[in-house]
Amino acid sequence: MAEVKPRCRLYLQLPGEPTPKLEAQLTQVLAAADAACVLLSGDGIAIDEQHVDRLIDLVQRADAACLLDGDAELAMRLGTDGVHLPSDVELYRTARSLLGSEASIGVGCGLMRHEAMHLAELGADYVGFAPHSPSDIDSIDQCAELIAWWAVIFVVPCIAFDIDTVDQAERFASLGADFVAPSKLIWQADDGVDRIAKIASAISRARRVA
Repeated sequence: MAEVKPRCRLYLQLPGEPTPKLEAQLTQVLAAADAACVLLSGDGIAIDEQHVDRLIDLVQRADAACLLDGDAELAMRLGTDGVHLPSDVELYRTARSLLGSEASIGVGCGLMRHEAMHLAELGADYVGFAPHSPSDIDSIDQCAELIAWWAVIFVVPCIAFDIDTVDQAERFASLGADFVAPSKLIWQADDGVDRIAKIASAISRARRVA
């Protein structure tokens, strides 16, 4: 009998600009959806550490992991659960040395197959694949092929990043993505919270069979 794999879960990306509206939206989403992780993005903006502290508490109280984007030293100082990095071996090694074996360290690999394999072998906790843009059909198809291939061969979890429609999210979950991460831009939409809820519901229903 084929192995039935665990359901896909939600991975949230927050934009770097702190606003009361965003905090309220996150509170609403965490209360309603099964979010496994929240990534706090810098976006080149100076970090408001008091605001980030509140977000970390909010996320961890909801039993989700809280990661910081791109800065292992700041992640250690603020007490996040880990860090998300670009696909760079030296950055990964430095972060692992600094944060230790218990930290969650994931890497974003775009559509780069070999980089993802190398970093997974080094111990990355997940690899993230993403199309060039949410409207680039060719790269969405490339990303789908990568995730389907990865899910069959590798144990290290994979994330489908920047997937903003329910149909695409369900497709990636069915192909074997362990997590789906809507883009940061979804929070700007008037119906962003509702769209995230629909994506979360769709991926939780998608069944992946080995």
